[in-house]
Amino acid sequence: MEYPVWVVPFLTAPMLIPLVAIPHVIVAQFAVGGGFLLADSVTWAYRHRRADILAYLRDLARFFVLLTIVFGAVTGVGIWWTIGLTAPESTSALIHVFVFGWATEWVVFVLEIVSAFAFYYLWDRLRPREHMAMGWIYAASAWLSLVLITGITSFMLTTGRWTPERDFFTAFFNPSFLPQVLIRTGGSLAIAALWIGVHLSFRAPEPLREEMVPRLSRWAMAGMALILVGGLGYFAVLPDHARLNMIRAPLLLIMTALNFGATLIALTAFGLGHLRGGRWINPPEALLMLLIGAVAITSGEFLREGARKPYRIEGYIFSPGVRVAEVPTLQRDGLIAHSPWLQRYLQENLGLPEEALRDPARLPEPLKVRVGEALYNYHCAACHALDGYNGMRPLIQPWTSEIIADAVRHLHRTNPAMPPWLGNEAEREALIAYLVTLQKGGP
Repeated sequence: MEYPVWVVPFLTAPMLIPLVAIPHVIVAQFAVGGGFLLADSVTWAYRHRRADILAYLRDLARFFVLLTIVFGAVTGVGIWWTIGLTAPESTSALIHVFVFGWATEWVVFVLEIVSAFAFYYLWDRLRPREHMAMGWIYAASAWLSLVLITGITSFMLTTGRWTPERDFFTAFFNPSFLPQVLIRTGGSLAIAALWIGVHLSFRAPEPLREEMVPRLSRWAMAGMALILVGGLGYFAVLPDHARLNMIRAPLLLIMTALNFGATLIALTAFGLGHLRGGRWINPPEALLMLLIGAVAITSGEFLREGARKPYRIEGYIFSPGVRVAEVPTLQRDGLIAHSPWLQRYLQENLGLPEEALRDPARLPEPLKVRVGEALYNYHCAACHALDGYNGMRPLIQPWTSEIIADAVRHLHRTNPAMPPWLGNEAEREALIAYLVTLQKGGP
């Protein structure tokens, strides 16, 4: 382990990622789906000489650019900041594996930004044909950005036939790439319709809503069809450990139910919009539907992340940030021997000489417990807070010392979502000593 760990009490460091990433995804999918809906609406308005609809769409485009470009860009940078602190090993691996993909995505992102600004700020300066083309250029570049990012994020769940010796394309076109592209494209169309529904409810007169809502609903229902097809393909290619997590973990079962329920409600709303127009669209109902759409995206993202355990990158990097290939070496030499930041912490804070770090089981009990606490932070704190998210203290409170010792000795068999023990036997004994003190009330 080449990096220090960032221990976040109660929440755990990795849980900071969804706090930034999920709002970004909700807005980023609006950026993708909204591009298609705006381009289609502007094209229709020009062809039918509808100045009233073009005036409304200009107002919508201003809201769209402010939300997707400004908020989306800030939270996008926030994701990089957060993953760099919480999962540096995985971030480094994704950068190295997908150098070509990231470079391509950044070029596409620049095109996306430029075309979005040109679409809005040159609204009255471009001829209709040029303006329509600019809208479709934005829509295409935003969708291509989604495809490139999805190839990278889907790799984290299904690495497929990839190995460190294989090329970029084997990693990018992994088993869940196409299903996730379909799901995210469909989700983008659906959430964009809901975002625009909110804007319509506040900013458009009823006759205009009557015309706009059925068109938006048709796009959204096409998106729901993509979600259905992609979802079936997604579950077909899930690794066995991910499928097992979704069946056995109560929280993931709850998220599955939330995702299914929210999707069904949204589909019903889009059907009503198609059949009845905008008569039922008012601010409270539109905001409620947007919230339901956000629940569908949030639960889906949580499922994708939670199903990966015990991996951060399937078959390549375990959740504590250790590469699978390094496990035999760590189990032989010890986690401390290959973690320079952990060594420095133990030497500077506990005053332990280097030879004592090789066999912490022989240390006096108070020092052994302190070493076990440090090992806990490196090995367990990525998924378990002491009290709070996946809290370790309440989890082991009813256990006996013997159960704790047996659970640590057979870690990945105790719970398939946990990695194997990543240290040597002496370090395992130090962790057991620390956990026993937690079970008794604290070190």
